[in-house]
Amino acid sequence: MTTTIETQIITRFGPKANETDILKKCGELMNIFGLSAEDLFLKWESYVITTSTVDNELQLSLPSLNKFQEFLQMKLIKSNQKTPSSNAKRPVMRTTPNMNIIPSTPMSSMKKRRLEAPGLRSADTSYTNGGDSSPVAPSPSATPSKQTESGKILETLNAHITPSNSISQAKLKLFANFNPQKYKFRTMNQKLLEVADYLDEQIDATAKVLLNHYKFEASDFGNPNVQSQTEILTVGRIVPDSPLTPYDADLNPNSLFLETSRSGGIGQRVQLNISSIENFSFFPGQIACFKGINSTGEFFKASKSYPIPYLGSPVSSLSDLNTYHQDLAGDNMKVVITSGPYTTQNDLSYDLLSRFVDKMNNEVRPNTLIMFGPFLDVTHPSIQSGNLSFDTDKTPTTLTEVFKFVITPILKRLTCQVILLPSTKDATSKHAAYPQDSFDRKHLGLPKNVKCFPNPATFQLNEVLIGCSNNDIFKDLKDVNGGQKMKQSRFDRVAEHVLEQRRYYPVFPGGLKQKKTKSLIAENDTGVLEHVSGADLHVPYMGLTEFNESLPDVLVIPSELKFFCKIIKNVLIINPGSFVKMNAPGSYCLMNLVPPKVEDLSKADDVDDVYLHNVWKRARVDIIKA
Repeated sequence: MTTTIETQIITRFGPKANETDILKKCGELMNIFGLSAEDLFLKWESYVITTSTVDNELQLSLPSLNKFQEFLQMKLIKSNQKTPSSNAKRPVMRTTPNMNIIPSTPMSSMKKRRLEAPGLRSADTSYTNGGDSSPVAPSPSATPSKQTESGKILETLNAHITPSNSISQAKLKLFANFNPQKYKFRTMNQKLLEVADYLDEQIDATAKVLLNHYKFEASDFGNPNVQSQTEILTVGRIVPDSPLTPYDADLNPNSLFLETSRSGGIGQRVQLNISSIENFSFFPGQIACFKGINSTGEFFKASKSYPIPYLGSPVSSLSDLNTYHQDLAGDNMKVVITSGPYTTQNDLSYDLLSRFVDKMNNEVRPNTLIMFGPFLDVTHPSIQSGNLSFDTDKTPTTLTEVFKFVITPILKRLTCQVILLPSTKDATSKHAAYPQDSFDRKHLGLPKNVKCFPNPATFQLNEVLIGCSNNDIFKDLKDVNGGQKMKQSRFDRVAEHVLEQRRYYPVFPGGLKQKKTKSLIAENDTGVLEHVSGADLHVPYMGLTEFNESLPDVLVIPSELKFFCKIIKNVLIINPGSFVKMNAPGSYCLMNLVPPKVEDLSKADDVDDVYLHNVWKRARVDIIKA
């Protein structure tokens, strides 16, 4: 094993990997399964999340890597055993449209969501109506460990910027760049024709952008499915080689097809040959433009790919920038970002969140706190089973009342401006689809300083344009890459795809989280897959997940994977990590933004007194232990 590979392993896995046995084992796994150091690390992260117990989080060691190897081998065997016939559980054609055949979200599976908790059966938790601690008392095993590390800085971006020690909590001007009424559509009501229309519009709209940007002629575009001896341009959607391919299957350069729009190729699919393209990164759902030829009628051989041009950066006038500067009296803008879950897996204790609120009020004192769900996680064992009990005369009968009794008193203590964004796993959300409507602030009894925004949402804090999406694109997007793209960090590639595709969640179909349950219908049945959670895409309204007229200054997308903060295409990309990870405190993000100074800003082209924000240059981002 070369020194370069050893360095890559240590860079990805951290100092714990700097042992001879571990380095050797990781090298063996890379050779056996044909993985890069980054791909091996991502599979390891996923393995840790799925196999760690509440009381014992899996650590990097030689025995753990041996079990990890067995896991990879079993997964490889299962994927090889899968056949199209085993997945075809329903007829391809029906005489009447059926909601279950919509390819976007597996709506045929039942999502377990208990909006009611009848009986609230006995459990090891108890309720006390107190304002200073979590109303659901924790059992000893539920209390997150390693409290001594709370407040430790785990990662810093732009460390040369000095954080503000100001105790001022000046209120920032908040502007919503969305229409909340558009998110109030009916879920579980997708129509196949509407889905097809939107998917078509995606391709055709991108084709217009490419035609104008590259100065193509309309006559240059053609149908890639038609046999021809001349090169053409075509725009389509990257799809797997079969509609029955599992969503989590590992694709390769030989298993990619291109799906055209109705106007560009009658909606047909053609095999894509990308052997002539040196540097590439493609994923299912990506809208791509190729130049190539279909000389045999069997496949389209692409000779060149054309990237979609990026949107411009947001700008502000000089007078607006001076106003925002005066409002903060020269102090830094402080924004804290957290992402659920906020409880451990074996108890609904919000003690850690309660202590966090005290810290925000007394020490950090941010101008704004952005909080992502889930707050009451529908996949939490206590929520799924309904095993809750409360020591009070008035017992909550719904999960909304549990939120009001347990979480609302904690959030009411916050003195700063708060922005809440839901998750599709939030048990109190009546809108379990993405894009997702906001929480009902009054229904949950939240104060006026708490603003409830939809998921995703684009908004402004003073001059800073912030884009937020609570759908784990970093986990769900699995690309096929080659050339120089292989050397690039996967997180960087995913972030670039999001910015280039101009959508918060460009993967199609979306990711799916499933669990196997025993079937009571037939004794010889090995079990059924039950839909628990996932991307939950409502395709006809996915236009609400597209960027507006410019890229955001800050893009926040929480992920189950490791926290990070990066600068991609002059955009600050932040994953704050989970506030609670398994049985231990997780992380949150603190952003210190230096006030804009005109002499340090870049002037917008051909426009007087209009400047780029350059947030990526003047923002310090700290990832902190919760």
